[in-house]
Amino acid sequence: MPTSPPPEQPTWSAWQECRSHWRAYLLTVGLALAAALVVSMAIPRTYSAQVKVANENEETDLLLGLNNVASWAKSMIDEQEGLRQPEVYGQLIPSFAFAEEIGAVEVPGTGSDYYHHLLKQHEPWWAGLLHIGQQPMSERELVNSLIHSNVRSKISSKYGTVIIQVTDQDPVVAAQMADSARMLLQRHLADYARDRAHRDLTAAATRAGQAQRHFEAARSEWIRYTDSHSDLTSPKALSMADHLQKEYAGAFDNYRKSLEQYRRAEALVGKESYSFAVVKNATVPLRASGPATAGYILAYVTLALLFTTWWVLLRRTLQQSRRPWTSH
Repeated sequence: MPTSPPPEQPTWSAWQECRSHWRAYLLTVGLALAAALVVSMAIPRTYSAQVKVANENEETDLLLGLNNVASWAKSMIDEQEGLRQPEVYGQLIPSFAFAEEIGAVEVPGTGSDYYHHLLKQHEPWWAGLLHIGQQPMSERELVNSLIHSNVRSKISSKYGTVIIQVTDQDPVVAAQMADSARMLLQRHLADYARDRAHRDLTAAATRAGQAQRHFEAARSEWIRYTDSHSDLTSPKALSMADHLQKEYAGAFDNYRKSLEQYRRAEALVGKESYSFAVVKNATVPLRASGPATAGYILAYVTLALLFTTWWVLLRRTLQQSRRPWTSH
């Protein structure tokens, strides 16, 4: 007797399966929303203030009135890398020395410096749990890590600007410390510029002295040869005289350039102000920069949807894999 074919298993759709468990989705999404709000409310609000600075726009030599050597000196401006390239400023802000200096800045209206102000910052209740099992940091290490986290810089090589951003739980303190960071950067720039100018002046004086001695020696040799050879009609004498004249001209040109370089270095030493332009001043932020409640909600709801979908489809797969055994 022929056996009848087994009954066809009804096909199922993942979408239909997920729709049939809408109550589970509603429950997990509700729990995710509640968790996101609880976490977001537990994190203290922070405010970010920014100040933007840029390099000086005018050429240094034009400010000094060196019009007679401007064509040459302009090509030498790029040698002042520490003064003209914003990357130098960005390297200074995350340094340990800068954190030590800004930590000693007095916060107006608080009666304490920035170092002790950061020790009073509020933390979420779970912050201590994250450090369980880790080697505890010293107070100074903790404050320096907070400074590196709160004081940041963004460099734009294209526009030659540096944005200094300070984040704090007090919006007024954020604006005040952003301006203080700018002034510290200004002071470091001035100190570096003066030291660089004195080093350049010493080096320029050495080069000028060497060039002068070489020029005087070449001139003496050319004058001596022309005086001792009154008849310069022979090819050998003409060739030698032409060679000595070229050496004399080259030494004179090198001596002239070294004097221009020394003159410019001397003028840079006498320059009183080393500064950059403030493109954007720090203002007290009116809106909090964190926590991002919408971001927490999006992340938690997304995780809830993914977890619920995984649970629904895994449950259905396990049921189908056990069905032949139970029917038997």
